[in-house]
Formats: sequence, C-alpha cells, structure tokens
Amino acid sequence: MNPIYLFALLMLSALWGSTFFWTKILLVEFHPISIVFFRCLFGVLFLLPFLIKQRAFSKIKISPSLIWISLLGATVPWTLMTVSVQFLETTLTGIINALTPVFGMILSIFVLKHRATPLDWLSLFLGFFGVVFIFIVQGKGIQSSEFLGVMILLSATFSYSFTSVLSSKYQKQTSPYILAFTTLITATFVCGIIMIFVQPDSYVYLFDRNNFPVYLILGMLSSGLGFVVFYYLVAYGGPVYALFITYLMPVVTLILGYLFLDESVTGSMVIGLILILISIGIINRKKRRVVIKSESS
Repeated sequence: MNPIYLFALLMLSALWGSTFFWTKILLVEFHPISIVFFRCLFGVLFLLPFLIKQRAFSKIKISPSLIWISLLGATVPWTLMTVSVQFLETTLTGIINALTPVFGMILSIFVLKHRATPLDWLSLFLGFFGVVFIFIVQGKGIQSSEFLGVMILLSATFSYSFTSVLSSKYQKQTSPYILAFTTLITATFVCGIIMIFVQPDSYVYLFDRNNFPVYLILGMLSSGLGFVVFYYLVAYGGPVYALFITYLMPVVTLILGYLFLDESVTGSMVIGLILILISIGIINRKKRRVVIKSESS
C-alpha cells in the first residue's frame, strides 16, 4: 500500500467520522443551518493563511463546474446531514453513509466513462458488507420514525458522490486548497444569509466553553483540513477511491461511542472492521499498480 495516501485516507476518516458525534453535541443549542455556517467559517479561517502564503486567490478561475462543486461539496450535503442527525441515531448514519462509494462508482461509470473491473466491485461491496455487518448483527435496523432521516441522508451522500465526480472530471488540476476554500466560503455565505432568519442570536452560544472547542475541531480540522485532504485524494485516486473514507467513518463513530458513551465492542464490529480494511487494501493496492505502470511507461 502507498503509505502516504493510506495515511491521508485514515486521517480523513477520523476527521469526518467524528462529525456526527460533534454535531449531536451542538444540536442542543444550535439550528442545523447555524452549525453549518460556523463550522464552514472556522474552516475558512483555517485555510486563509495557506492561501495567502501560496498567493492562491489570483489562481481561482470561476467556472460552472467550480460553482456546482462549491455548492454540492458542503452547502447542500452538510445542511442535509445536520438535519438528518435529528431523526437518526449516530450509529445508523454510518451504514447510510456507506452507500456513498456505491453512488460514486455508478456516477463514475456514467459521467467519467469509467470501466469498473470485477476487483473494483469486489472491494466496493466487501467494504459495504463490512459496514452492514457491524450494524445489522447488532440489530441496528431502520425504524419507521427514522425513514425521513434516512431519505435526507441519502440525498446528502449522493451530493457528496456527485461533487467528487465533478471535481475529478473538471477540476483535477486545481489546488486542493482552492477547492476547499471555495467550497467552504460558498457554504458560509449561503448558510449565513439563511441563519439571519432562522437563528439570528446563534452567536450568543458560540463562545460557550462547551461549544467553542467543538467548533474549533469541527470547523478547522474536520472542515478546513478535511476538505484539503479529500480533494487531494480525489486528484490522486479518483472519486471512488476518496469516497472509501465512508467505510472507515462508522468505525470512528463506534470508537467514540466506546470511549465516551460506554458502548461495548462486539465480535461483529471486529469482523466488519476486518472486511473494511481488506476492501481498502484491495483498492489501494490496485491504484498503486496503476500509478507504477503509468510512471514506468
């Protein structure tokens, strides 16, 4: 396995896998729109020094694809995800999120004309089955009261998949810092306007000693650094490769539940984790062979 990209995949899984955990904490006092606004604002503040140092603002070229990527990368999916958390248990979000690479593969076939090999499908469904195994064996089924949340979250995962495919096709040469910045600044602007009408006094709760540290983590690390790593992975391995993080995200959720919510670790979790790691190993090994072959030719 390529250790650099595998490390990036694991790091992003840890950053984004903890998102639902932090969001649950903030939903006590914040409207979903307010949460997206502040996390994106903190993400923008994190990225600004890097963009200024690289003089990247002069390299930003506005195009229809960049506008769509910016809207579908954070504004739409993060708002939908934050809303869905109100209807779903934190653990259930993992299995719904695991459909993201499946959507990514289907969109890649139709949009990018990608020829999926049997090994691609094997790694894809092996990872998905690993996630399903973790939750189904424990009886984490979908309740009728959670159906709306499932539909909302599915829309968010499709938005993520479409974003990765668009960036892979039209913005592959664009700096990950620029893509991350435009994505976050768009969400900050759109959600900021909406927040004025839905929760204009949200800033009152921002500097609470329980909320502010969470926004530092959720905004600067999960959002700012997270999007840079995400677009970095898309440029390297394509949309499906980058979306494999959704197979590791539920593992992070389970670990957080074990450490902070006194949830137990079962044998099904271990088996599911092994299947997920095998699937990632297969796709990472296949990608490395493609890179080595292209470099030698």
